[in-house]
Amino acid sequence: MLASLTLDPETNRRETEKIVGRALVLFLLFVVPLVSGQTNSQSIEPEPSRDHVLLKIDVRKFGYKPPGIEQPDRLSLAFTESNDIVVAWTTLDDLHSKKKTRSNTPVPSHLHALVLDARTGQKEHGGEWPSRYLEATISPVGKENFLICVGDEIRLLSSDFTTVRDQVLSAPTTCLGLRMSPSRHSFSTRTESGADNNLIDAESFQSLAQWSSHEAIHVHFTDTVLAGACRPDFDLCFREFNQHWQPFHVDGIMQDVKTYGKHPAFVNDTTLSTADGGKMAVVTLEGAILINVNLPKKFSFTQIATSTGGQRYAYIETEERGSRALDMSSDFDDHVVVYDLGQKKAIYTRKLNGGSPWIPPFERRNRIALSADGTFLAILVDGIIGIYQLPAPRS
Repeated sequence: MLASLTLDPETNRRETEKIVGRALVLFLLFVVPLVSGQTNSQSIEPEPSRDHVLLKIDVRKFGYKPPGIEQPDRLSLAFTESNDIVVAWTTLDDLHSKKKTRSNTPVPSHLHALVLDARTGQKEHGGEWPSRYLEATISPVGKENFLICVGDEIRLLSSDFTTVRDQVLSAPTTCLGLRMSPSRHSFSTRTESGADNNLIDAESFQSLAQWSSHEAIHVHFTDTVLAGACRPDFDLCFREFNQHWQPFHVDGIMQDVKTYGKHPAFVNDTTLSTADGGKMAVVTLEGAILINVNLPKKFSFTQIATSTGGQRYAYIETEERGSRALDMSSDFDDHVVVYDLGQKKAIYTRKLNGGSPWIPPFERRNRIALSADGTFLAILVDGIIGIYQLPAPRS
């Protein structure tokens, strides 16, 4: 019986070819489509760039003093429309004060700002302004103007920091929560309680729209549309000015709407990025999915930077490091990734100095900014700005 099952070499070769052929067919029919179907939702990022920094600027040369380990770093970073760099920070007037201050605690302070040539690193001009609150900010708005927020007052400055307009607010606002439209032609203010929000024209200071956190949270906007996470289920929603909130459902990520809907941010006037944890999607207001990414475990999307040109945006990705068992784990900045909407993919990544859970000063907070045309990336950490060239946009 066993002898009758023995195959001659030629027959054995033909049977082997059949088995291999069937296996290949099964692979092509099932495994390849499965892998191909996953590529749109996976994090496909280029290898971290090793190119040299174009320019380094030490902000400490201009009077900035890094805080101690236990003090928050109040630096901010942005590109102007002409691709200059604006960097700002706040200081207490009484440097020896041990008083713990909150954002809504009046305390004599000063806001400092510099405009630096991003090609040479030279200071073009600077200024400082008194503030009753430590959480004061300055941001580029419009073409070449700047907006100052000092808690109970907002002020519009010209390109040389001359005051154009100022307005005292009826209630103190959370300046660190101030948000800009992609065009920088409008901005929002939020009261300390977070209940009342106001969208304001950056040039005239006229109110454009209002909403309450009892209706929606994490609201971002263009100059015509608001998007946020609407109560009670925190699903993604949007509305035009002076209209009612409407659900915003996107085919293909229906299962993830509640997750994605927590942190929407407009990349340009017609495109919305929604990220929470390690998930990120970019959709048009018509519901088309342009980019859909799932990061590996322990990685999350955090800070976003956009270009006013509207074709590129960047995220800082953090990694959970340390030991949960020892209650010594936290999220640390790991790298920055730049996406191009025209190419519908990540085009550039760079490692960040995010610190270590074991070595002081432990966590290092990075700030990022994209130039208006999306060709330069600026990274600020420990008082040092590094400027990097990005791949040229495709025509």
